[in-house]
Amino acid sequence: MSPNPIELRLSPFAECGRTTSNIGYRDVLTGQVVASVEIPSELIERAVLANVSVEISLSADGEIASAASGTASACSSAKEVISVDQLVERFLGSDNLHMEEATERELQVLLERLQKSVGAVERSIALYRQATGKVVVR
Repeated sequence: MSPNPIELRLSPFAECGRTTSNIGYRDVLTGQVVASVEIPSELIERAVLANVSVEISLSADGEIASAASGTASACSSAKEVISVDQLVERFLGSDNLHMEEATERELQVLLERLQKSVGAVERSIALYRQATGKVVVR
């Protein structure tokens, strides 16, 4: 009679680096790598992007929706929605600004662009009111 066989419970892993990624299986109990292969990260990126479609849309009420879908994944679509103001607030968070190393000049350009956007929305509201005959008294 042979001794009790050792039962391995495997879990997939991926360690992604800038130039290479190590992908394989580890023993769940010990964490020891059972099998792995090192692949150039660029090769993985090209394979993923070749089968992914990304769509970004802006709704009339300021919601930005982004969706990524691909034929090669079990997950057919991943969708994220955020409002314009939330996106700007996240970007302007102190932690993010430090990481992005935004300059005062870049922030001034952002402010100018946002002001142009506000003007465009105000003009659209005025045109809408003209077209529908709505009058707003302040």
